[in-house]
This record gives sequence, structure tokens and C-alpha cells, in this order.
Amino acid sequence: MTMSYKVTIIIPVYKVRDYIGRCVESIFMQECSEVEIECILVDDCSPDDSMEIAAKMIGEYNSRGGKIQFEMLRLPQNSGHCSARNAAVKMASGDYYLFVDSDDYLERDSVKYFIEELDAVDEQPEVIMANAISCLDKRLLSKIPEKQLIDNSNYEGLKLILNRCIFNTSWNKLVKASVFTEKGLYFSEGIINEDLLWSYLVFLHAKHILLLPRATYHYEDTNQQSITNTNTQSKIIKFLKSRIFICNQIFSNPPRIDIPDYYGYLFCIIHRTVDVLEHQIDLADADAVRNEIRRLRSRLLHSTWKSRYLLLSCLVLTTYKPFYYLVMLRPFRRHFNSIIRRIVEASQ
Repeated sequence: MTMSYKVTIIIPVYKVRDYIGRCVESIFMQECSEVEIECILVDDCSPDDSMEIAAKMIGEYNSRGGKIQFEMLRLPQNSGHCSARNAAVKMASGDYYLFVDSDDYLERDSVKYFIEELDAVDEQPEVIMANAISCLDKRLLSKIPEKQLIDNSNYEGLKLILNRCIFNTSWNKLVKASVFTEKGLYFSEGIINEDLLWSYLVFLHAKHILLLPRATYHYEDTNQQSITNTNTQSKIIKFLKSRIFICNQIFSNPPRIDIPDYYGYLFCIIHRTVDVLEHQIDLADADAVRNEIRRLRSRLLHSTWKSRYLLLSCLVLTTYKPFYYLVMLRPFRRHFNSIIRRIVEASQ
């Protein structure tokens, strides 16, 4: 390595007593002489003993002379992952930030691998992203066949997010500090599925993106409960309002060149929103939400028609009745992603 980097690992912690030990242990396995590492654990007012477990492990690690610097931050009230990450970013001192969810864990020497590959390229990318493995079925979560430094001037990197070829999450991405300190791309607080928006904005503004084929992260899907099956109507309303907010922000921050992938991404978000709403016929106090979704749908239909993406316009029509019932058919559901991808490709 010819350059010296400091990496800040950021871990929001909430109700993960069964997983936090594995996560913290994987941070210990990042220690290396080539990279300075700090790790900030943010206690989002966890009701269990997750932080106590982590603190005990870190105390034992420090007593052994561990070189990774750990910091503990407690939020004044439970505020969610977005607030936890933002709070940690504001106290971080690294050149790059690596976000890790507390029920997931890193592969040994992942940070060293990131920095070695970063040091080997001519341009300093805003985002370095490697692959991840699902703990559920051991599959790779992104299609990264080889190392690739992407010039994002024509949104080649953004298109990978828009077409869901790479995962649009915050975790397992080494992100340059300037993304936050100079571009101000913090996480939008008070919403869910925030990574849909944050990943879009980061890849929209990034000049260079480095993709790496090695799997450096293990993703534990602990959220098995579908939003459509939850008994809490307030959670469903929050989901719908979050999707509306995300779509409006994406509409307000379009790429500077017109690309069909952008509309395909919006369609997927809006379609899922309509899908949830259609399964909640008796949802109370949802008139304002329904009106907002109608406006989003109309805006997307008008935008695709104006841009002469006629196939995409036809796709947007499937969010309207009676066309919506076509997408309820099993053949469409089974091939949903591939159908959208082919329509986007045909619109190029």
C-alpha cells in the first residue's frame, strides 16, 4: 500500500442480542497493520442487552491490546437506522465509512481487501462495493463477475442500481467521507426503506465507482414478516408514506440525461406501493395517501409518454385498474423483474 487510509465502521444497534456477538467478532477480524480502523456502535435505545454484550466483548478485546478503536454512542430516544447512521457519521473521523447492520457480519480481512483494491486504481472512487452472501440460502446478492472501475459520467454505475443488478443498500459499501461532508447525502430520517433513496442519490452523484467480485459481507434476512401481513395499520401507512416521499425525492433529483432505467426504477417503487395499498382495502384514514399515489402514478405516466418511452408508458398503465389485475397473474409475478428489465432494455 502506498497511501494511508482510516476507515470508520458504523453499526446501528437495536434488539439484536442473538446476532451482535457474531457481528462484533467479525469487526475484530478486520484488524490489520495497513489500515487504521475505528468502529462506532450506536445504541438506538435497544430494549435488550445487545449493547451490554458488545461492551463486554470490546472490553476483553481492548485488554488483549486490540488496535481497532471502538466508540459507543447512545441516542436519546429510539429513532431508527437513519438517525443512528447520521449521528455516527457526524462524529466519524475516517476517510471512508463502512456501514454494517448489527445482525449481519463481515468476512475476515474485508476492510484490508477494500483498501488494497482502492489503492490499486488510478481514480479515487466515492463508492467501493463488493459482493455479499445471503445467510438464508448462500446465494450471491449482486452480479459482480470481475473487478471494475466505473466512470459514472454517463450513469453506467447508476444504471446498475436502477436495474437492481447490484443491491441498493447502505451496508457493505465503502463510502468516501465527502459524500456526506461535501455533498450532504445523509440518510433521510423518519422513513423506512431509506436505502432505496440513499443508494440512488449516492450513485447519481458519484463520479467513480469501484466494484469488487469477492464476497465480503454476510446478510442475515431477519425480516421475514411481509408488510402486507402485519396487523399494525400505522406501519402500513408509514410504509406507504415513505415510498411516496422516496418517489418525490427521486423525481426532484433526476439524472441530467434522460435514461429509461430511471423510470423503470420509479415504476418498481410505485408498483410495490400500489400493491400494498390494494391489499389493504379497509385501511383507515388513507385518502390522502391514495391521492398522493394517484399523483405519482400520473406523473410517471406523463413523464414516460413525454420522453417517448411508449413501452414504459404501457408498463405504468398496469398500476391502474383493470390493467393492475394482469400483473396479479402468476406468470407475470414469476417473471416480474425480467419483464421490467427487458422493457427498459427495449426502450434504450
